[in-house]
Amino acid sequence: MNGIFNFLRPAIVFPIPLGLTPDKTANLGLIGLMQNVNKYAQTMSSVASAGTAITLTAPQMVNGLVQVNTGATGAFTITTPTASGIVAELGQTVPLDGTFSKQIDIVNNNVGQTGTLTAGTGVTLVGTLTIATDTKRSFVMRALNSAAVSITNIGSLSL
Repeated sequence: MNGIFNFLRPAIVFPIPLGLTPDKTANLGLIGLMQNVNKYAQTMSSVASAGTAITLTAPQMVNGLVQVNTGATGAFTITTPTASGIVAELGQTVPLDGTFSKQIDIVNNNVGQTGTLTAGTGVTLVGTLTIATDTKRSFVMRALNSAAVSITNIGSLSL
């Protein structure tokens, strides 16, 4: 029963056994593929906005869905992690030539204030970066190299 539970846990498409280190060549790249597919899986991170500044962690960013909750005291910023932190969280088998991308959704869940996405070190932001209350804004994140990540706005949805 425990094996079935571990296989079906959220955000894991291919469970990688503990102690196994994924790389690009193991089992003809199968282990690396398993790690990359797991990074494509999307899970939610909830973040409280108890003030005017939020700094996301690399795991929150890579999870793919960030939901900002509670009331901010005014317009607030959401700062991305550093590019090197994001790349480290993606894992060693993710291509670092701009060909790997992941959709990131940030939801301003009735916070009552507008949020603005700001860049951490090595992160380039492109497009509209404001997220009004009761709005979801979608971005595509690309790993350009080990110290550079590009995050581009691809649209929004009113909730």
